[in-house]
Parts: sequence; structure tokens; C-alpha cells
Amino acid sequence: MYVAGSYTQNDLIREIDAAENGLTSRFTKDGVITDATEKRYWRELVEKASFGRNTVLYDDQGNPSVMVVIPAFTEADVLDEGANLPHPAFIVNGTVKGQIYISKYPNAYKGSGSAMRAFSLKGIDPGNSITFDNAILACKQKGTGWHLMTNAEWAAIALLSRKQGFMARGNNNGGKDINVPSEKGVPSYIHSGAVGRTLTGSGPIAWSHDGTPFGIHDLNGNVWEWVGGLRLNVGEIQVLADNNAADNTKDQSAASTEWKAILQDGSL
Repeated sequence: MYVAGSYTQNDLIREIDAAENGLTSRFTKDGVITDATEKRYWRELVEKASFGRNTVLYDDQGNPSVMVVIPAFTEADVLDEGANLPHPAFIVNGTVKGQIYISKYPNAYKGSGSAMRAFSLKGIDPGNSITFDNAILACKQKGTGWHLMTNAEWAAIALLSRKQGFMARGNNNGGKDINVPSEKGVPSYIHSGAVGRTLTGSGPIAWSHDGTPFGIHDLNGNVWEWVGGLRLNVGEIQVLADNNAADNTKDQSAASTEWKAILQDGSL
């Protein structure tokens, strides 16, 4: 996807913003995208603008989601004392994945019950009132491979950012970053005269996980976010092994036998 040439940061931002804002406008106005040619058009537009770091995936209904491609890395890549083994986020049911796809933005959701679907798009009000079970459902019902972002994936992104010497900022203080108040997002909800939420991806690129226009946005602040594969049960930390929570057929309900406690030596 890379095309040789000289690019400024503003050039990169302008190109990816134009592609993603166009997709959001199209979806907001006309709804799901089911035509194969149009699906390919939006996917290729976003991939070209991001040099292949972002893509567009569609669920069973044709709801588009902008996703960030994260190539596999080892524990040693992100931890000084890490083993030269794949990070658990890339291991699902014992199979090592070459890459994972993470929503570029906090998801919004549409519909209810069996019609509920989550989606990741720029410039919308993020979902902000949903139970854990419904968050699981809104992702699972999108089809094979779709799942609520897992704790293993969240941890992998956090470790990757730290290893690269970067800490994402965000809407953690009334629509702005508490350490850099000049950084603001576009308000999407006002509460008691103060900015509560901001539109997804409306802050500066410092609000992405790697400080680029192609990173995962709004991990710091904006809304509370659920992750799968981790819970506290009567004071005990319990997980699903590796990144098995990415398999949307795994049961994460309260009574599920998939949950395993972590012993002092790290075994389950």
C-alpha cells in the first residue's frame, strides 16, 4: 500500500480524515453497505490513505467498521524480561494469529436484541450506556471473528505503546486532556454545563495509541469501556486463557466454566 514520496503530517491527516468522514457520512445518510463494489471502494480508500495500517471490515448486515491492523509481536518485543513467544493476544484456541484487528474508535451500537450491532466509525457519539452482556452480544452478532475487545488485546496495545515511549492522551477532563488542556475534542454530550463525551476521533493525533493518524483513538478517557476475557469474582482474578475470549463462541456468562483463576506462578 505504501507509495514513495514526501508527506507532511497534515497531508496524512487530511487524506485519512477525508476517507473516514466520507464513509461516516455515507453510512449516516444511507445505512448499511451491501454492494460488493461499494464495499471494496471504501476499504481500498481507507487502506490507501493509511498505507495499509487501517482497513474497513463489514459485518453480517453490512455495517462498516474502521479497523487498525496490529501485526503479531512477542512478549520480548514489549517487555524487558519477556519470553521470545507470541504475546497471548495473538493466541486463540492454541493457534497463533499473524495479526489482529482492533476497532479504531470506541464503538457505537444500533438496534436491540438480535438486531443489535456495534460499529467503529469516526466522528460519532460513542456508545455510553450498555451492560457487559449486551456489549458482548452487540459484537458477537456481527458474525464470525467479531468480538468485544479483550483484556489481552487491550494489554497488548498498552504494552506496545509503552515500549515505543508513548502514552496516549485523551478526553479525561471535561472534553480536554488534563495534562495538555489545549488538546480538545468535539463535544457530543454536555452534562451540567461541562463536556462529558467527545465525538470519536475528533481529538488530535496525540489521542491515538501511537500518536499517528492511523492509531487506535480514545483509549484514554471519553467513555468507560468494557473488555472481555477478564473478571473479578469474589475477590479472585479470573480470565479466559490466552486470547480465547476473541472466539465469540466462548461463554463469558457468570456461570461459564471457561473462567480460570490465575495462580501465583501465573498458571491457570
